[in-house]
Amino acid sequence: KDSLSLLYIYLSKKGVKRSFIICGGASLVLQGIISRTTKDIDIISPPIDDILKASALSVSQDLGLDDHWLNSGPETISKDLASGWESRVFEVFKDSNLSVFSISRSDLIFTKFWALCDRQKDKQDLILLKPSLIELEEAINQTLGKDQNPHWPEWVNRQGDILKKELGYE
Repeated sequence: KDSLSLLYIYLSKKGVKRSFIICGGASLVLQGIISRTTKDIDIISPPIDDILKASALSVSQDLGLDDHWLNSGPETISKDLASGWESRVFEVFKDSNLSVFSISRSDLIFTKFWALCDRQKDKQDLILLKPSLIELEEAINQTLGKDQNPHWPEWVNRQGDILKKELGYE
């Protein structure tokens, strides 16, 4: 939150307003779902413009953050979200010159589950999100077609089964 509050100040000084949609750990932090810190904020829309980039760089220098703490690395994820994702976003940070929105709960569960299938570090985030069995099944089904490896569906289902057990569904 400190980084966004400082970003707001830099944007205010420039007399500009910005709004963007995030995903990932920063969304969970801003919602109070997780308390750990996250090293970056992943923007999926719109692309970061020069003014936002310069303001974010100033924030990184002031707070000692990585220069890419505000990034659009996952912007292509929007193509993988269920249709209508833009209509499901909600506000997680608001100031006069800065509005930050998050992808929806169902979209967060999907993206975190998909990430879990690639890297185990996302498991704790999913556990803290406490998806219902229905939400988890939807995420599993959405993730099944996201890799061309012939063993991917088996891996996805295995990760789903492990998570179901940890959440007490089996």
